[in-house]
Amino acid sequence: MGVNVVSDVFLEIVVIAADALSAGIESRDEIETPLEHALSVSGVGEVTGGGGGSGVYVVEVEVPSEELLTSALAVIRGVLQTLEVPQSTLIKRHRPHAQAYPVYS
Repeated sequence: MGVNVVSDVFLEIVVIAADALSAGIESRDEIETPLEHALSVSGVGEVTGGGGGSGVYVVEVEVPSEELLTSALAVIRGVLQTLEVPQSTLIKRHRPHAQAYPVYS
């Protein structure tokens, strides 16, 4: 009678490549590297992958538990705002249901 509990939270940061270029961001690495550092230092998550194609950059982030999600979102938003990513950038979650978090309030 076991219940599968998924403790990890997977997020995707989706950046429209053309908007990023207009904002002076030429590659996904310019986002991924400072994000990985900030998440590592804060202990609330890690960059686990990423990719590009179809006009977007995607950076994948894993947060160890639901309890750390709020803190992880604060760190992610802080880094993305410092980098001045475009307004169109979204932080997306697909499980347990689809949800999108804006970078800017």
